[in-house]
Amino acid sequence: MATAQLDLTWIGGATERRLRKRRPGSDRLPWGTICAAELDSAHLREARAVWTNAVFTEYASAAAFASFSSACLEACAPIDLTATITDCAVDELAHVELASRLLAELGGAAPFETDLEKVSPLTTVGFRAVMRAAEIAVTTSCVGEALSLPALRHGKGTTQHPLAQAVIARLLADEGAHARVGFTYLAWAEERTTKGEREHLAELALTTIAAYASLWQSSDCACPKTALTTSIDANYRAAMRRAVREQIARPLAKVGVDLDPERLAALLQDTSV
Repeated sequence: MATAQLDLTWIGGATERRLRKRRPGSDRLPWGTICAAELDSAHLREARAVWTNAVFTEYASAAAFASFSSACLEACAPIDLTATITDCAVDELAHVELASRLLAELGGAAPFETDLEKVSPLTTVGFRAVMRAAEIAVTTSCVGEALSLPALRHGKGTTQHPLAQAVIARLLADEGAHARVGFTYLAWAEERTTKGEREHLAELALTTIAAYASLWQSSDCACPKTALTTSIDANYRAAMRRAVREQIARPLAKVGVDLDPERLAALLQDTSV
């Protein structure tokens, strides 16, 4: 499939009722409270870009947790653990709906071309299932979802519009479990992996953290500020660095994945000052 504009659809009917039953409450959010015509053009463009990216990020997370679940089944991971990971994929699709509905009130998605056939995470070719699942646990849950927590908390505190705050609160309510489940998997997998495999996971964790480093190394955001978006400031950058140390590196060490302290320190330098 060629790269194309992000365009997600909805069937409704029985499938919608099933999702509503398992993820209730979305209709109680303050929908219909955004008046795009009241936003100046720069603010509207920024808000649409931010929430379009949010839709794709949640969609990609759903694909990652679905792949994580499949690898867990192949690795014969505990059934309750695998079920929890599978449920995380449904959470993420519910998040896609929420972000998409907010985006619709802004007038629709900003230009965002992607190839959804490549949305699932890549794992190392030739690895056995227990390690393929471990790689996704590290990249998606232990790093990606762990960093989404401080980002969402900061966003909830600085975003001013009631609908944006409500959507972020719903996302935030799920993200803690999404971050913890990766460490739960790695704890189960620790005795089923070798020292060399865990060293590979540590290297992968550092590489993944490095991919997010601009979140705490960049200067304050110069883009137009709107009530529907969040600010990027010193408090945000400090929260992200703290999350890497306390919510990623320390829990990984407890499950046998030890990050090189010098490399980690270099990644956590604040280059904005």
